[in-house]
Parts: sequence; structure tokens; C-alpha cells
Amino acid sequence: MCQDTINKYKNSRKKVKGFLFECTELPPYSDAVRAATGLPVWDAVTNCDYFIDGFRDNERFGANDWQNQFDGKQEKYVFGEELSAEKRRELKYVKKV
Repeated sequence: MCQDTINKYKNSRKKVKGFLFECTELPPYSDAVRAATGLPVWDAVTNCDYFIDGFRDNERFGANDWQNQFDGKQEKYVFGEELSAEKRRELKYVKKV
């Protein structure tokens, strides 16, 4: 039944961008729908993860004193310096050094 529904939407003219499973019995099928359609699927589990992540501290910024590791010295940076010479040539609006 799940595969029939997926095929119905894949073959329709509607532009489906993703699936939202509102029923708490559907998360076991989320991976199958993702694999069959290549589209994102949101379900009770992904929504809970999203909600809980809003309360978790991010190690790159936030309440865990990340700024204490900073020595106060700004590193010199030139836009595009980490790129290869070939990729650097593709950049626009960069001074040629």
C-alpha cells in the first residue's frame, strides 16, 4: 500500500517536495519512502529530534565557554587562499596576487 501511494505521487503532475507523516505508527516506513522517492520525510522521530536539538548546546558557540579557547589574535585570511589555483581562477571579484 505504501509503494502504491508513492507511485501515485511520483507519476502525478503535482510537485511533491517531501512527505510529512503525522501518524506515530509511520516512522518505521520513513526510510523506505526516502529510498523510493529520494525526497525528505518528516515523522514523529525527526520532529522530536528537531525539538530536542533546540535545547542542546552547540559546541561551536553557546553556553559552553567556547570563547575561552580564543587567544585574541585574528588569523590573517585572504579570500580564496584555501582553493586550488584552478578554483581560484573561477572566482570573481578577487584581486589577482
